[in-house]
Amino acid sequence: MSKYRLKISREDFDRLRHMVLIDLPDEAGAFALAGIAEYGDETDILIRRPISVPKHMMMVQNEYRLEVAPQAINGLIALCDANQLGAVICHSHPSGLRYSQSDDYGEGRIADTLRPFIPAKAPIASLLFTPDNVTGRIWLADKSQPINLDEIIVIGHHIQKIELQKVPTDSTKLDLYDRQVRAFGKDGQLAISRAKVGIIGLGGTGSPIAEQLVRLGVLDLILIDPDKFSPTNLSRVYGSYYGSVRKSRLFSEHKVNLIASNLRRINPNVQIRAVHQNVVLSKTASLLLDRDVLFLSTDEHWGRSIVNQIAYQYMIPTINLGVRISSDDGVISHAIGAVDVLRPDKPCLWCKQFLRSERIAAESMPIEERRHLLQQGYVEDIDSKTPAVISFTTSVASSAVSLFIHLFTNFMGDTGEISRIRYDFLTGISSRGTTNFDRNCICQKVKGFGDLSSLPTLTMLAK
Repeated sequence: MSKYRLKISREDFDRLRHMVLIDLPDEAGAFALAGIAEYGDETDILIRRPISVPKHMMMVQNEYRLEVAPQAINGLIALCDANQLGAVICHSHPSGLRYSQSDDYGEGRIADTLRPFIPAKAPIASLLFTPDNVTGRIWLADKSQPINLDEIIVIGHHIQKIELQKVPTDSTKLDLYDRQVRAFGKDGQLAISRAKVGIIGLGGTGSPIAEQLVRLGVLDLILIDPDKFSPTNLSRVYGSYYGSVRKSRLFSEHKVNLIASNLRRINPNVQIRAVHQNVVLSKTASLLLDRDVLFLSTDEHWGRSIVNQIAYQYMIPTINLGVRISSDDGVISHAIGAVDVLRPDKPCLWCKQFLRSERIAAESMPIEERRHLLQQGYVEDIDSKTPAVISFTTSVASSAVSLFIHLFTNFMGDTGEISRIRYDFLTGISSRGTTNFDRNCICQKVKGFGDLSSLPTLTMLAK
């Protein structure tokens, strides 16, 4: 059975709501440009940006009816055509969360008018607001009547899920999580258990994240890491044991397989897809598009740049984390951990100048070419081993998991409005950081396009 959701940032949701409720008790209208993401039998409509309808273009406006001028529709068509996006038609009712026959007729006409000017896959949908609630539906090209949305997902410092269709009673057993239920309630625990999570990078930070999530009750995980287990991983990779060292020497075991095996021992009911491929590959990156949240803990800038773009293009909240330690003759001189929250209303890793194009260029070179250029001093050494300490990596991983819990339970309230947390292990000081959007950044250009824009991935890697 098909499922239809609409995803929108908190900032855009509040703007749309204000636009259509401002003239109450008279109805008012607005539009939004939208992309789409399709995977299996699920479809996400992704709001890129709201569009206001000027007051003088509302030809008929009272508490029972709204009719906008043809010029407003023509303007919407021009924007959809120019951007190759779909549209969401928004309006209000002073009360009664039910579409009227007039709404059916008006939206149907707009949908028929728009269809020839937008990409075949682009969505046409609508939202209906009242002062206390919201509902929505989608107009499909092969259907004469609209189909109700199942869910609206509002992405802010926490994820608000507005269920529009009745969800079957959850069979998740909560007795194992009694202590957590006491902390953030049954609904919070169910939200965590229903979350679909992807982890990219299963080393010193990714592996403790995976273990903590399963112990929290997460039941659907995708683990992505192309690396094989090495003996030095034993000191920081959760799910590895002394026997793993001997086994890896005999069989070259992939890290994700070792970690997945350990997670299934913790909870045999957890669904895990362990992928030992690089996330820069198209078929690997596509596995992340149905996730509710991503954890980004790979060391590579190339892989980080791909997931960074997915976070905005597909509107998937992503928690980026890492630890950097500098040491001279066995004395630590620098030990910093950081956690970044990436979502449509927050700046991305490019905005924060975390990613570097020259590093990505070096990582994307064939190995032999990179070695040759390294010898000549044209690229930096990106393969050298760096210090790692399990207590540092675990501390940062735990902080990232706490932000994940906040996304689904809002336990921090408004103080959970976080862009970056920085940890200095030498001083024991943690601090929050902020960065301004770069309006010319890729995160602004791709926001909400979903499948209507391509990802910079590869079909295969050069050797």
